[in-house]
Parts: sequence; C-alpha cells; structure tokens
Amino acid sequence: MARRSDHTREELKDLIVNTSWEIIDEKGFEGLTARNIAKEIGYAPGTIYNLFGSLDDLYLELNGRTLDLLYDVLSAPACADPKKTPIQNMKTMALHYMNFAQDHRPHWLMLFNLRVTQNRSDAQWYHEKVEKLFEPLSKLLEPFFDKARNKEKQLAARVLWSSVHGLCFLQETGKISVVSNDKAASKMADYLIDTFMAGIEK
Repeated sequence: MARRSDHTREELKDLIVNTSWEIIDEKGFEGLTARNIAKEIGYAPGTIYNLFGSLDDLYLELNGRTLDLLYDVLSAPACADPKKTPIQNMKTMALHYMNFAQDHRPHWLMLFNLRVTQNRSDAQWYHEKVEKLFEPLSKLLEPFFDKARNKEKQLAARVLWSSVHGLCFLQETGKISVVSNDKAASKMADYLIDTFMAGIEK
C-alpha cells in the first residue's frame, strides 16, 4: 500500500491514536492490531511502527488518554463538595469511578489488563499520570491525618482506592455475583468506605 502524503507526521500520529481509540470502542483492546489500524487509516502497517516504534508505545499513548479522562472524573467538583462530609464525597467519588468504568469499559479494561511500562525508563510521564490519580482521594483524607502522618495518608489513599477498584473490577468482569447476591458493587463500596474510615477515625 502506497503511503499517502496528505498528513504531516503529527497529524498522522493523531489519526492513528484517534482511530485506535475508536477501534477499542468497537472491538475492545483485543482488536487493536497494526493490521486493523492500518486498514482504517489507509496506510501500511509499517507506518505505525515508524511513528511509534512499537505497539506498546501506542498503547501507552492510549492509556495515558484514559488516565487523563479518569483524573478529570475523580477531580470533578461533585467529588469534593464543601457542603458534604469527606466520607460522603468519597462515596460520590467511588460511584463516579464505577460509572466511568462502565461508560468507558474497553478503555478501562485496557488500562488495567495491559502492562506496558515494565522495565521502561522512558515512561516517567506515564507514572506521573498514575500517581496523579490518587491526589483527589488523598485530599479528602487530609482532615483525618496530620502532616506528620503524610506517608500513612498516602498509603490509606492507595489502599482505599485499590479496594474500590477491586469491587469495580468484579462488577465489570461479571464476577460480582461470586461475592454478593444483590450484585450491587456500589453498596459494597459504601460499606467499605464507612468501615475503612471508622477504623481511621478511632
């Protein structure tokens, strides 16, 4: 297939990323192959490797976009409503997280099923995006920890975040019925938050 000349390098990279995003929407990340992308954009598969080096580099770009979208959801004003208690806001944040997973299910699954940053020294920007995800929850935890316990607060944010994620993952993979008859992950998340925070408040 001959290369077309109607795109600059940056335009072509954007075209590949946007097309890949649409393929994931339609076929899941399992359908994201160089052949499928090339077919959609009208270029040879080699073009993708010329621009991204490897499919892992492309996956990183796509997961980075998902991380940005997820951060926007978790840092939305509704998740830090000053009229509500921190615990109420945590429950809202958990619900927003679960809604995001449902609304962007193929991208969310790709984010957690593909390990594309192992042994990579050039992915610091990606790790920074991951770390940023914990910031909104960490801020909600601030009233429960003094500055001397900052490390403990950061750990608490990760433990609580990961626990809610686990419930969400069970729900989105159709396995929540294994641990709950009513299949309501959001109810379990509320109970988890209440119990977790009760332990911290003691």
